[in-house]
Order: sequence, then structure tokens, then C-alpha cells
Amino acid sequence: MRYFSRLKTGFVLSVASLRVLRSHPKLALYPLVSGIASAVFMAALLGPLFLASEMSLGGIEIAVLFVVYLGTTYITALFNAGLVYSVGEVFHGNDPHIGDGLRAASRKSGTLLIWSFVSAIVGIFIQALESRGGIGAQIAAMIFSVGWAVATFFVIPVIVFQDDVSATSMFTESASTFKETWGETVGTKVGLGIIPALIMIPGIVLAVGIIAISQSLAMVAIALAIAVSFGVLSMLVGGVITGVAKTALYVYATEDIKPEEFNQFDFDSMFESASGDTQDKSRGSGGIQGTKRGI
Repeated sequence: MRYFSRLKTGFVLSVASLRVLRSHPKLALYPLVSGIASAVFMAALLGPLFLASEMSLGGIEIAVLFVVYLGTTYITALFNAGLVYSVGEVFHGNDPHIGDGLRAASRKSGTLLIWSFVSAIVGIFIQALESRGGIGAQIAAMIFSVGWAVATFFVIPVIVFQDDVSATSMFTESASTFKETWGETVGTKVGLGIIPALIMIPGIVLAVGIIAISQSLAMVAIALAIAVSFGVLSMLVGGVITGVAKTALYVYATEDIKPEEFNQFDFDSMFESASGDTQDKSRGSGGIQGTKRGI
């Protein structure tokens, strides 16, 4: 039952985050440009590799794949940092500007590069586990992947809102914030994906229906275009929702600021202990200190 409670919490967070996107639709530019830039970067590096696929590249191929992983992770992190900064501006009563967000992200480029490098190594390690083929390796890869996603969920807000973040503190602060707000469950994080899924499902159903009733190649192309369009919309909304939600939780946890769009959301319920009692939070610039545990 506790998992479904967290799932509901994630959905409520999604709805509140959607209000922020509705009020500031330009926030969707961050995941949009990020996706385009990542695609161009991948094409530029993997294109020549694909053309030379008959050659035995060995270590060169692995090196190129690592660079692709590192580059796309860095691009995503850079635009996510800009999004988090802009959302923070909204929560402090300011009008967000894309240029300001990107400039703020660029000031953290060194730390974001460190984060991207570590993330790329972990990503390749997870892929290596999955490629071993055994059921044990598959399960281990899945558990490790989920644990990594949970522990690093607040890494970007930590980098954006804290000064002089070290390579280790970005991870410890992120894991601590996640533990203090959502506990060690993933139900709430899964709940954030409900609205993007609800956007995607009609597109898939419509595309499958068109393909089923038509054997025209042109109609099949239209069906695929519809599915892709809904997929892109789902990706954009999902990217903004996740960025808004994690920023809202982080800002509340560290500054005790409750954004107007989240008036209907009970932040304090996320700090309940296992016994159901609520203890006092001591917030500061360094994150949550002495906060509620045992969620």
C-alpha cells in the first residue's frame, strides 16, 4: 500500500508541475533543444563509425562510443541545469529567461562535466552487465540502474543551487535529499511518468488503428508520423515535469519555500517518519540537516 501512496504522490506532483509548464511553456525549449543537440552530436560521431562498420575498429570503436555517451550526457545535463535554474526563478517569483538559464548552467560547466563523466562510466558498466546475457546479470543491472537513478535524482539541483560542490558532495547531497523527501522507494518517481504515458498512449492507439484499417503506404507513413509526434510531446512534457518536480522538492527542502503552483501539495507529509510522526527540519544552504528519516 505504501508504494501506491508514493505513486499517487508522484502523480499529484506531476499535475502541479504541469501547471508550471502551462504558465511558462517556453520551459519546454530546454528538453527540445537538448534532444536536437544530442541527436546531432550522435550523428556526427556515429555516422563515420557506421560507414566504416566493416572495419575492425576494436578499441577505437569503444572509445568513440564512450565519447558519444559522455557528450550526450553532458548536453542533457547542461540543459537540465538551465531548466532547473529557470524553474527556481519561477519559484522565487521571477520571470524565467532561457538565456539566463543557459548562462547559469555554463557557469557550472566544469562540475556538470565531472557528473557527466561519472554518469557515462556508470552507464557503460550497466550496459556491460546487461550484455552478459545471464538472468543474474540482467537483474543486477536493473537493480544497479534503479539505485543509481534514485541516488542521483537531485544531482542537478545540488550543482545549480549550491556553491563549490565537490565531486563527492554532489552525490551525497543528492542521495540525502532523496532519502529525506521520498525515502528509499521509487513509487513517487514512477508516478511522475504517468502524465507522459497518458500523452503517449492515444498516439500509439491512433497510429495502430490507422495501420490496421489501411494498407496504403502513405497512411502507414502518416500513422508513424502521428506516433512520433505524440512521442516527442510526451518526452518534452515528461522532461519539464521531472525538472519542475525535483526543483520544487529541493527548494522546499533547503529553503522552506512552497511554490504557489504546489499549494495543494502536502510537502510535510513526505517528511513523516516510519512511525508517522513529523519532526522538525533544519534547512540550510548545505541541504537538509537533521531531517526526518525512515520514510
